[in-house]
Amino acid sequence: MELEVLKKSWVSLNEKFKHTTTFNQKLIESIISSRTFTTVERIKRMHTGFYIVLTVEIVVLVAILVGNPFDFQYNLQFLPYALLLIGVIMAFMNLRHLSNAINKLSARSTIDLYLKGIVSIYDQNKRYERWFGVSLLAVGLLVPFSFLPQKLERMSLTAALADTAIMISISLVLYVAAFKLGAFKNRHKESLQKDLADWEELKALANEMN
Repeated sequence: MELEVLKKSWVSLNEKFKHTTTFNQKLIESIISSRTFTTVERIKRMHTGFYIVLTVEIVVLVAILVGNPFDFQYNLQFLPYALLLIGVIMAFMNLRHLSNAINKLSARSTIDLYLKGIVSIYDQNKRYERWFGVSLLAVGLLVPFSFLPQKLERMSLTAALADTAIMISISLVLYVAAFKLGAFKNRHKESLQKDLADWEELKALANEMN
C-alpha cells in the first residue's frame, strides 16, 4: 500500500516538474521574443530614417547635376556626383530589398528560426555592404577634384594640387575615424545574434532540467 502511494506521489511530482519545465521554456521564449521584436522595431525605424536621408541625398545630387550651383565648366567635373547618385540609388534599392526580406519573415514561427532568418539576411548582404563602402569612399575622394579647375584660375598648379590633397586627406581621416569608432558596424545584427545565443543557451539549460 505504501508502495502504491509512493508511486502516485512520484508520478504527481514528475508531472508537476514537466509543467514547470514547459513553463520555463515558454517564459524564456517570451523574454527573448520581446527583446527580438523590440530590436526589429528599431531596425524598421532606422530604415525609415535611411529612406528619408537617401531621398534627400538623391534630390540634392540631382539638383547639383541639373542646376550646376558650383559653376562647373567641364562635364568631367560632374562625374563624381553622377557616380554618387548611382551609388545612393543602389543603396536605396538595397535598403528596400532588406526591408522587404525582413517583413516577409513570419513572426509566428519559432523565435530561433525568426532570429536565424534575419541574421541570414544580413549575412547575405554583408558582401554588398563592403563593396558599397569601398566604392563610396573611392567616389568621395574624387569629389575634391571637381573644384580643381576653379582653383587653377586663382592659384598655381602646386597650390591647387596641395589644397586638393588636403581636402582628400581630411575626407580619408574622417572615414577611417568613423570606421575605428564602429560607425559601420551593424549593431542591430549583433543584438539579434546575442538574442539567438541567449535563447539557445537558456533552452539547453531548460532541457537539462527536464
